[in-house]
Amino acid sequence: MNSRVTVITITALLLLAGCDNNTPGKVPTNKPAADAVTATAAGPALADSEHNARSSLDWAGSYEGMLPCADCEGISTTVVLNADGSYQLNQVYIGKSAQEFNSNGKFNWNEAGNTVLLEAEQPVQFFVGENQLFMLDQQGKRIEGELAARYSLQKQP
Repeated sequence: MNSRVTVITITALLLLAGCDNNTPGKVPTNKPAADAVTATAAGPALADSEHNARSSLDWAGSYEGMLPCADCEGISTTVVLNADGSYQLNQVYIGKSAQEFNSNGKFNWNEAGNTVLLEAEQPVQFFVGENQLFMLDQQGKRIEGELAARYSLQKQP
């Protein structure tokens, strides 16, 4: 009988040791990590300063796509974002003119590290996603509606 109690006690201790929340590198589940994204009733989620598009994605490169156009077939657009903070923007208004509109300069990241602002005569903002850029409106918000999906540029290999 004593050996049976001893075996049960040892088994219980081993099971409890495997459930230890103080294991190094493990965050207790009863409270969020200090750097986690946190939403409050007073406002939107706060950005995780260490995990954002700028620090986590391979964002440098060339992005292409056809943006909607009010008075032409579309705007063939290429944006090149360089790791040094410079950019090139090339646009052609398809069905309207063969003229290429080119600009280049510096871009800045927003505080959250998820949006780039191209410093140009007409500033343009893009939300940076995994292998794509989403053009934002003049207030820096995602474009909504039927054409929303067409306001994206795909990263080129």
